This record gives sequence, C-alpha cells and structure tokens, in this order.
Amino acid sequence: MRSGIALGMMVLAATAAACKPAETPEQRQTRMAAQADSARTAIQAGIASWVRYTNQNHPDSIATLFRPDGVVMPPDVPGATGKDSISARMRAGSIPGGTLSITSVNISVSDPIAVDRGVWSYALPAMGRTSAITLGGKYLSHWHHGSDAGWRVAEITWNNDSMLRPPMPPAAGRH
Repeated sequence: MRSGIALGMMVLAATAAACKPAETPEQRQTRMAAQADSARTAIQAGIASWVRYTNQNHPDSIATLFRPDGVVMPPDVPGATGKDSISARMRAGSIPGGTLSITSVNISVSDPIAVDRGVWSYALPAMGRTSAITLGGKYLSHWHHGSDAGWRVAEITWNNDSMLRPPMPPAAGRH
C-alpha cells in the first residue's frame, strides 16, 4: 500500500512538472542576466576582501576566498594548491605596509563558472636601502559557484607589466 502511495505521489509530481509552461527566451535571458549580476556582485566583494586582507597584512585570510582545491599561480614562484598551501604562499609574498589595488575589467559568467580579468598595482614602501616602488600587471581568475559556499576562486594567475630584473643575455653560440 505504501509503495503504491509513493508511486502515485511521484507520478503526480512528474505530471505537474511536465505541465509547467516552458521558459520563454525572454524569461531565460532575464534569469541569466540576474544570475550574472548576482555573480558579479559576489566576485567584486571577493576582490574587495582580497585587497583588504592584503592591505591589512592578513595573507592567511586570502585562502578563505578559495575553493578547497583552489590554485594560485603567482609570477616567478611555484604555484600552490589547496587552502593550506595557498596560505603559505601568500604569507611568503606578504610585505607589511604594501598597498594593493585591483580593478576588474571584465567578469564573464556562465553559472556555475565565472572568469574575471583585470589589472592590479601594488605599492611597496621604502625599506632600509630600498626605495619605494609600485608594481603593476594583469590577472585572470576563474571562480566557481558552489551551493554551500557561494562564489570561490578556483584558479588565479597574474603577472607583471614590467620586468623586475634585466633580461638574460642570449646564450653563447646562439643567434
């Protein structure tokens, strides 16, 4: 008897779902635009948190913006995978007193994935014999939406717009 009732409920639910009118192209476009706007807002909040954590010298907090299997690929050093490794990598590159600025240029969203492209600058204070400098470059990040944690960084890489050291001379015997 119970299995008959359960089967009847399943058939009723399937019938109700089948009778639901299909989403029109306009409704689909409106829904997708709302999802993209929501994603952009969440990703911009994540970027603002990254800047705040960097400028307040809390590099370990940056790892909270990542998925558990997230990947960070900074320039000139090996990448890191997973929150503990990302924390360690961000601590190693942290310079107290530095000021980070990030400007997102474009965020493309196709739920549950988003790609953010932008530019950054990092002003480093004078330290001892080293004068103050400002670095700048571009970045590309891949964000992923998880039902439990919202939008989190899956992968990020960035590079510098100018070289930090002189180019290497050509190898002897090569042209």
